[in-house]
Amino acid sequence: FYLPTFGYFAFTMFFLAGIGVLRVLWLPLLDLSPNVLRLGEIVYLPCMAFGFLLIPASCVIMVIGLTVFTLSVFTWLYSKFKGLEIADFWLYKYSRHPQYLGFLVWSYGLMLLASYVNAERAGHVPAPSFPWLISALAIVGVALHEEQTMIRKHGDKYKKYMEKTPFVIPLPKKLSTIITAPARMAIKKNWPENTKQTLSVLLIYFCILVLSSLPLQYFMKL
Repeated sequence: FYLPTFGYFAFTMFFLAGIGVLRVLWLPLLDLSPNVLRLGEIVYLPCMAFGFLLIPASCVIMVIGLTVFTLSVFTWLYSKFKGLEIADFWLYKYSRHPQYLGFLVWSYGLMLLASYVNAERAGHVPAPSFPWLISALAIVGVALHEEQTMIRKHGDKYKKYMEKTPFVIPLPKKLSTIITAPARMAIKKNWPENTKQTLSVLLIYFCILVLSSLPLQYFMKL
């Protein structure tokens, strides 16, 4: 019964701590319209089938995220202990950034849990989808920057690793090709090679996701 309320509290405190303090910058947008923070509603699309199982499903998602994150940390530490330049085994065989993947999955489950709070009991509840979307894009940006650093440091060795291993989320190659098509068309490359290209890619997907959220925002009110 209190789990969604706890989830909302944890989500709020999480985004008000550390890097998440940036959430303060968009809270004043609520004065313009409460719907501003609903511009990330597209992130709910994968979980709409859960229905009344949303609370247990969000808890399972959080556990999976924490598990992936923990195992990937141990994998990374083991690779450092072995003196390997590139961790390309265990979880790193399926994702080049499994720690970020684990964090995204965990925070997504927390976001789902926070979104289930009853507004009548908790007062005005800002939608958590837009803050999560911004945070997710920021993490993707950090991962892309790390890729550029690894390429400069390890050259073709890391490029070969990139060719055989998914970026963050292990997706079928055809689906990944479709998702990354806007970025490839914009920068004329498979991956951004500098900060300017990285910011351009993030802006493109930000616009796509926000625009996709507009019709979904309407239907979720019905």
